[in-house]
Amino acid sequence: MNDPMIAQTNAPLLSERLSGVLAWNFFRPLARPSAPVYVDCADRLERAADEGGQLSHSDAIAIIRDSLLVHPGLSFSEDEGAQFTDLRQRAGLIFNRLLEAHWLEERAVSLDERWVVLSPRLPPLLALLREFAEQDLAELKDFAATVRSVCETLLADGALDPARRAPEELRQVVKELLDRVARAGQQMRAVETVVLRYVQEQRVSASPNETLRRFLVEFHEGEHMVCYDTLERGGLLPKLKQARLIAQDALASPFVKQRLAEGIMTQRGIDETTAYGDAEEMLSRLERALAGLSTKQQIIDARIADFSRLSAARYRYQTEMRGRRPELVKAYLKAADEEHSGQSFADLANESGMTLLCPTVEIYFGQDALARPRRARPPVDLQLAKPATAGDSLDALERIRRQNLYAVTPQRAGRFVEKHLPEKGARQSTADLYISTGDDLLDFLAVIAYERASAGQTHKAIRWRIHTARKEHGLEPEKIPSDVVAGYRVERLTIERIA
Repeated sequence: MNDPMIAQTNAPLLSERLSGVLAWNFFRPLARPSAPVYVDCADRLERAADEGGQLSHSDAIAIIRDSLLVHPGLSFSEDEGAQFTDLRQRAGLIFNRLLEAHWLEERAVSLDERWVVLSPRLPPLLALLREFAEQDLAELKDFAATVRSVCETLLADGALDPARRAPEELRQVVKELLDRVARAGQQMRAVETVVLRYVQEQRVSASPNETLRRFLVEFHEGEHMVCYDTLERGGLLPKLKQARLIAQDALASPFVKQRLAEGIMTQRGIDETTAYGDAEEMLSRLERALAGLSTKQQIIDARIADFSRLSAARYRYQTEMRGRRPELVKAYLKAADEEHSGQSFADLANESGMTLLCPTVEIYFGQDALARPRRARPPVDLQLAKPATAGDSLDALERIRRQNLYAVTPQRAGRFVEKHLPEKGARQSTADLYISTGDDLLDFLAVIAYERASAGQTHKAIRWRIHTARKEHGLEPEKIPSDVVAGYRVERLTIERIA
């Protein structure tokens, strides 16, 4: 009977305990497609009720009708008045559904006076929904105080000592520790939710500036970092480990469990065996909750690392792969549309600096708008072409020579690498590279375009690798060094011969 799992098995099931105090149709309004109406109705009814949780029947119907006006596009079932267009009739049916779910209860004072009373189970449900929707992170500043108070309580001399604590005092200490640790766990889950929201927003960032601002400024200056800094930099992780060891010692001590069971037995009025099982279960929950804080901190670390990797990948995609050209074109077109709103192309043609590069716009009407007759294909001349002369051959050879002269080929790259990197493992940076002629510039571009070529007359394959400075300073474009190559400014890169 000392096993907590056996004690939990013998305890009544949660469904059995709920069946006596809560009807299962209590949650039915939340499962309907029109759930937003029921949630807003309950929220407004609770705020409008008096100190006793009651308000008049007419006021309740008016609040329900106002909530329906806020959600005009929701779909309703037949028992909610989908066939009615009158809001008063639909509000009456929604009121009946609230009565069936036991969110509201009617109280008739007289024939002419009817009142509505909020169910005692409705405020806890609304409190849970408001906690889910909570966006204010100011309460996370109390996380440090919560964790520090738990550590101070457990690390104090004789915190769970059965010789120093009375049964009722020990029960209260364990119960308060469970409440505070549970509160700290809820705050850490809120931090994880905030990090996930930043991840979702970063996935749809519109520009590189927005990506960097969210990653470098908004994320690391947010109040959600309070929990992270408290555990990581505040030195509370070692104290949490020591507090967990004390909880483990208390769970393994039969004297602590016996003294705690005495307090539970006096407070609840149950037998000694059941109280002992409850005491063991409370100490086990305390030890697992303390261990869960460190586990949640590791999960948050992984979430933050994922956000950092996502931000780097998103910035690289926006700057290197997609580039800024689409955004510049969109911004230019938007500015032109706002500047010349209401004008036609003919008006723009008369303005200075607005030379249009589009063909003349024509509108066809009458017979001209009809499909044009198909034109017969002209006959093909099948006669043999005149033989080529010596002059034609020379012109063709000259065209081929010019094409080969300016073509970017692997052979160009091979000659460049053999000239500047004669040995395997040699490296050459653009900072030390001197290029002055156009042919050398084409050779340099060929090296960037290819990664291997055949060398000279031996036809031995040579290979090289390009190292760019952008890989090291991709998130800080202003720190990327640049060099002048043949009169052109390029980002610094290094050529390494590997074969």
